[in-house]
Amino acid sequence: MNKVLFVLLVLSCWTTAAPTALAQPSAKPLPTAAGLKQNIAAVASSTEGGSNAADSLTAATAKQLVAYLKAHEVSAVTAKNLGLGYVASREASYLKVFTYEYSSGGTRGTIHRPVLQWKNAAGQLFAYAVAEESDFYEIHRLVSPGRTLYLLLGGDKGDSNCYNYEAYVVELKGNYLVLTNAVFGKKPSFCLCNVPMSFEASRQILRLDLTDYSTEHDEKLLPEWGRRAGKSMRLQFDGQRFVRQ
Repeated sequence: MNKVLFVLLVLSCWTTAAPTALAQPSAKPLPTAAGLKQNIAAVASSTEGGSNAADSLTAATAKQLVAYLKAHEVSAVTAKNLGLGYVASREASYLKVFTYEYSSGGTRGTIHRPVLQWKNAAGQLFAYAVAEESDFYEIHRLVSPGRTLYLLLGGDKGDSNCYNYEAYVVELKGNYLVLTNAVFGKKPSFCLCNVPMSFEASRQILRLDLTDYSTEHDEKLLPEWGRRAGKSMRLQFDGQRFVRQ
């Protein structure tokens, strides 16, 4: 039986608040690959808020995807066939992100919704649809003795003039997925408009490209980092949190 961990998500990007965060209960009966593929395609052609039926289908499909991922290991090829985005960790520890999408109906364009899949030491699969709107494209293991922390890099369009880049840290604890670690100040995630991010794993350094950064978004930079002249910023993970170099 899956355990349930209650957490409070404090997110700085395009999110929907969620009171719980651990392996979500499977729908009965388990969805088939064909049925899931059909629903994912229907959701991808829908518009957020377009109709009650479309919104209900999106919510139901998210639950079906969670149930499916709790029962199946899914490869990159299979994910593509299902109509899902896919990224996986390269380390021995197991973490994958599957992403479905739908239209915002406005200047945001396409909205991406991720579902995380992980495996405990016994090989049991778990899945959870995090309350994020982000197209994650990289997963990096963070060095922290005795812990399994991952940095996810991604983002989503904010409007016609802004792409919200995001860094988001999650922790695996067996059956549990911990989403509340205060690694960016008091938050588990960090977003900036038009600021591409890259991670140098060997040095545990997160690089921010401020070339197209607008001063109107200064309030989004954590106060303790300050703001200096230049077109870049480096944050190093010290085993517990990211600090400015």
